[in-house]
Amino acid sequence: MFGRRLTMKKSALNIWCDRLWLYFIYLSGIVMLNILIVGWNDMLTAQKITCMLAILIPVHVFEENTFPGGFFYQNNLGIGSKDPMVYPQNRLTNMITNMGAEITFIVLMILTPTIPYAAVTVAIAFGILETFNHSRQGVMMYRRYHDRGKATLYAPGAMSCWLGLLELSVYGWSWIASQPAMVSDILSGIGITIGIAVCFIMIPLAINTHIKSANFAFTRKGYYEKYN
Repeated sequence: MFGRRLTMKKSALNIWCDRLWLYFIYLSGIVMLNILIVGWNDMLTAQKITCMLAILIPVHVFEENTFPGGFFYQNNLGIGSKDPMVYPQNRLTNMITNMGAEITFIVLMILTPTIPYAAVTVAIAFGILETFNHSRQGVMMYRRYHDRGKATLYAPGAMSCWLGLLELSVYGWSWIASQPAMVSDILSGIGITIGIAVCFIMIPLAINTHIKSANFAFTRKGYYEKYN
């Protein structure tokens, strides 16, 4: 009986980590968009910025995981995985990373009126880091596959960085530069960003690098199917 229940729980988690969590995060983006529209006149500029971040994350996730998809593949290859369909990023770590970030950014948006400068610093840092990482991976994957027909530096997730997250970083920087922000505020925002990276990216990936759980392995390479 216990073994059967455990199997059912694993099956349910597998189903959730496959597609269901994606639908949940896309819905959260739609909800945040409506909150931004309805509350636009009453929101502080800093809160608008963090709300936009919570809207752009689902867009970014859509590009990475649904269309064209395949971000995990380039990410795992970049980390040096010998089995990029399995580790260090798998469907479970992928869900933890993105769901964790989205929920954190929604909470951050709610708290923004009390920590405006730190919150906007998070938006600035996140956009810059994501744009840098995806641009770097685009170059890496071009070098890897240019002899198989890859003619651009595009990599899944890059478009929403170049045309969304980076612009939000510029907007946030422009706003914070005009404010009486303290160095401690900026450092707090950097600290929050590091905390997000450690808790939702580094720790899950480190655990799966050790475990190499094939139970949550990916089955398709998305954008990179045509180059393999």
